[in-house]
Amino acid sequence: MNDDLSTLAGILPTSTLAAWRTLAPVVPAIAYLSGGTALTAHLRHRESRDLDFFTEGRFDVRALNDTLNTVGTFAPTEADEGTLNGIFEDTKVQFLDASSQRLIEPTSQFGGVRLASLADVLAVKLKVIQDRGALRDYFDLMVLDDHIPIEEGLELLVQKYRPIAPAGVIANVVRGLGYLGDVEDDPSLPASRRAIEAFWARRQPEIIRTVSL
Repeated sequence: MNDDLSTLAGILPTSTLAAWRTLAPVVPAIAYLSGGTALTAHLRHRESRDLDFFTEGRFDVRALNDTLNTVGTFAPTEADEGTLNGIFEDTKVQFLDASSQRLIEPTSQFGGVRLASLADVLAVKLKVIQDRGALRDYFDLMVLDDHIPIEEGLELLVQKYRPIAPAGVIANVVRGLGYLGDVEDDPSLPASRRAIEAFWARRQPEIIRTVSL
């Protein structure tokens, strides 16, 4: 993968790219980019605006807040132990202590920051479905299914989060994949809501048969 942020021009908003370039030199070494923007860096499949950094250990929230303000204007919206969320210039930025989560595969380098693997992003996206995902999460998983089957992703989810009751977590996620009724529409996606719903209406029963729910 070309380690050049210019390859994302026209895919990520200009403000997100500008924030990424500015923040890259000061992002802690224990942090890596995950979520939708990390997935877009891998697959170039849709626009993504936010920068979600996970950390492999605890970090000093106050010190990081001060550091971000040395390179631009950072307005925190949440600052608590293990969490720093806010707006850097015009871009939503999150730093989250994810030391309880296992990194399934090594991170790669892209645009001056560490980038979560497809396997790790897939596990995170499936966890989001359990917690009530947005339409973009269903779209991301639809695209990811071409690279890593969702059935394998469920195994990755268990590896990453090590739940006490893995069968229950898997059942909740698979049920969630087939229910988009209260999920808000998102016209910015390159696929229609109808197409996304049709995909999961076909795919969910296949997953159920495979995992024997």
